Amino acid sequence: MSNAAVKLASSWGAVNDSPDSVDGDFSACCVSSTLTGSPIDAFYGNTGEVLKLGIPSDLANSPTLGRLLALGLVTGTEAYFRSIFLGMLNACPLARERSADQMVPLGALDYYGADQIGMGLFEGISFAGEAEVKKRSAALLNFSWPATGSLGVALKAYDAVCHIRHASVHSQGLLSRGNARALSIQPTVAMKQVVVDFAHLQKIALVCTSLVRSYNGELFNATVEKWISDKYLKGSWADDRKAFTGLSKIFVSQVDSVGPKTANARYKMLLPSIAKRNSRSKK
Repeated sequence: MSNAAVKLASSWGAVNDSPDSVDGDFSACCVSSTLTGSPIDAFYGNTGEVLKLGIPSDLANSPTLGRLLALGLVTGTEAYFRSIFLGMLNACPLARERSADQMVPLGALDYYGADQIGMGLFEGISFAGEAEVKKRSAALLNFSWPATGSLGVALKAYDAVCHIRHASVHSQGLLSRGNARALSIQPTVAMKQVVVDFAHLQKIALVCTSLVRSYNGELFNATVEKWISDKYLKGSWADDRKAFTGLSKIFVSQVDSVGPKTANARYKMLLPSIAKRNSRSKK
């Protein structure tokens, strides 16, 4: 601090303590990622870790804590969408063809590597809201859904949660006019502030989980149906094993452990549909 600043700080100009000197180097806390498994299981893991911190008494004593944990739940949902999009770009030839003309930053190849260069598509993109999820699903995967179906309803509820997240991040929980309108809160003289208690934290987790489960299941089924109709699946395990096993790894949850236990068992259940397609094509 200069002599003039010191003199000012000791007189009428002093309104707060002098700032500390600190550098902006945080490289030591940035470590290699250890995430493994399917995107939905990574989402489950993040959700569980966030909810561990949501002890009812702690939430009651700190309005900030609930907002931070709500942010953590939405962050995990955004990570799911980035991972499932990347997985589809790597595993699905239809998605690769559709996204072939998409532009990515040149530096993405150096940073992410060839296998994950698709992550460059999502730099600067937020999946904290309905619009971007729908836009990217259509543009990259040719995937859409009815607004009144289970996925459409789940996404609409998630959009409301994202307005809570927006207020928590940008204004210490104070709802903007847009946030309030999206949450169907009537205008009042006093501004409204988000306070996430235990019950609402659990509700936010359920909203995010419902969305991820709906999206994961419907996208998998839509992709397999396209693979059958477009004759990417041949009907021979020897021909289809690599592609179908890769697709299954992206979508199948080991945490939920539902449906056939192996990719081969799941594939066998598709053979009647593939055979029906083949018989139609011969006519």
